[in-house]
Amino acid sequence: MRLTIMPEREFDYLIVGGGSSGCVLANRLSENQNIRVCLIEAGPSDKSWFLKPAISVMYAMKYKKYTSQYFSSPQHNMNGRAIHIPRGKTLGGTSSINGMLYVRGHPSDYDNWAENGNIGWDWQSVLPYFKKSEKNHNFKSSKLHGTDGLLNVRKLDDPNPVNQAYFSSAKQLQFPFNQDFNGIQQEGVGHYQSTMTKGIRNSASAAFLRPVKHRKNLTIMTNIEVEGVSLKNSQATGIRVSRGNTKFEIKAKKEVLLCAGSIGSPSILMRSGVGSPSTLSKAGINTIHPLPGVGENLQDHASCTIYVKTSSRSPYGISFPVLPKLAAWGFDYFLRRRGLFASNIMECGGFFKTEKSLQHPNIQHIFMPAFRQPPPNMLAYGHGYSLNTILLRPKSTGSVKIKSPNPSEAPIIDLNMLDAAEDLEALVAAIKTSRQILSSREFSHLKPKEFRPGPQVQTDEDWKEYIRANAQTVYHPVGTCKMGVGEDAVVDSNLSVRGLRNLRVIDASIMPRIVGGNTNAPTIMIAEKGADIIKKTLTH
Repeated sequence: MRLTIMPEREFDYLIVGGGSSGCVLANRLSENQNIRVCLIEAGPSDKSWFLKPAISVMYAMKYKKYTSQYFSSPQHNMNGRAIHIPRGKTLGGTSSINGMLYVRGHPSDYDNWAENGNIGWDWQSVLPYFKKSEKNHNFKSSKLHGTDGLLNVRKLDDPNPVNQAYFSSAKQLQFPFNQDFNGIQQEGVGHYQSTMTKGIRNSASAAFLRPVKHRKNLTIMTNIEVEGVSLKNSQATGIRVSRGNTKFEIKAKKEVLLCAGSIGSPSILMRSGVGSPSTLSKAGINTIHPLPGVGENLQDHASCTIYVKTSSRSPYGISFPVLPKLAAWGFDYFLRRRGLFASNIMECGGFFKTEKSLQHPNIQHIFMPAFRQPPPNMLAYGHGYSLNTILLRPKSTGSVKIKSPNPSEAPIIDLNMLDAAEDLEALVAAIKTSRQILSSREFSHLKPKEFRPGPQVQTDEDWKEYIRANAQTVYHPVGTCKMGVGEDAVVDSNLSVRGLRNLRVIDASIMPRIVGGNTNAPTIMIAEKGADIIKKTLTH
């Protein structure tokens, strides 16, 4: 089918993907009124009230209208299970459905990037971009935080008192209390900072896109599927898109910027003929530009959870005796933005080492003072709490490979999770510590009973089997368009696709190694830095 170049379909910059990085780029690049910017998103607008309350994290990831419901290939180290990998498919991307935790990672993560050839990506170089986007309501005098940015960052105003039992128990194991995981040190336990304000989600769309959506030089297109990048003489000239049965081409006078995430961006490159020739051949695509690293180096944080049920109704939960309280919480939320509905449930946690010899924490905790079932089931009938144990720097890497030129066909996502023996060993050591914390007498007043895995799991082999049967990801896929200097790199330190002109990737897929924490804040930082890199080209 011949593509039609529609009138008014030529822009200076085409931003493919309206997620966290795309929203930042749309804002920053359209600051220049002489630059015409177009943001293209495959999903709908995020204006629905459904996505706004903090509690929405408990259900938004399952809602197909605003997500792509991906699943991994059967994982041979996880009892052959296909792992759920939901990604945001709406303006704001996954920041419109995620847990809203604002965690930057450890400074050494970025120094490691720079040490491996990515000049300008060390901690001191990226810190200004974290601060640029941030409007921190808790640490207004800290040199490590920004207060004038567009992204609201704050601790929960009204956390659940059950969190104190977690803190007290962790203290008995010599884990210090940490006021700021993004401060001088990461190690310790404390309350998380989140991208919300007064119980309302502050997604990348709300923070960066909504305030500037009326700019005359910014066009926002939703429900548009990107089939591929148009390439001519090793140069990106535009993108091929479709809406329903209509196909057309949008031209880029300056650059095409891929911001479709760690699953979307490599898939678009491969559908454009950029990638490993063997992978492209199997998908029925001619190789235009061989680049073997496209879709490789997939990393995600493996996690496993202990679930506890309580006789006490102090933790959040749903039961007949608390129905009046639920109604009160509802009124409290609408009147004062407090209570259960103003909580993202992931209120506190911590970072620690499984071995003292480690230079930085390799484990993250997320303590949830609410009764819930394992994913995909979230809030459930009853009361209790859970502790999620997360491996921060897995050695195992996987891949994303398309099966055909059809953008509607999900790619093959092989997480290859727990392939490295040391990943499983670290998780076993960590989850045993998690049980120690939950078994403390600090929780005894809640009358707890561990129901998953339960007391039958005791030995290391028991824990390994429990992890293989129950581990998930925490939805942080990165690395599939690796930034670097080797043959496996996809982009250079300016985020330009190697060997091609006028084409960049600016999202979590460029991370050479996954960071030690949640990935939304680093993705926003990448976009802030990417915007400045592009702006510098306009002055030459």
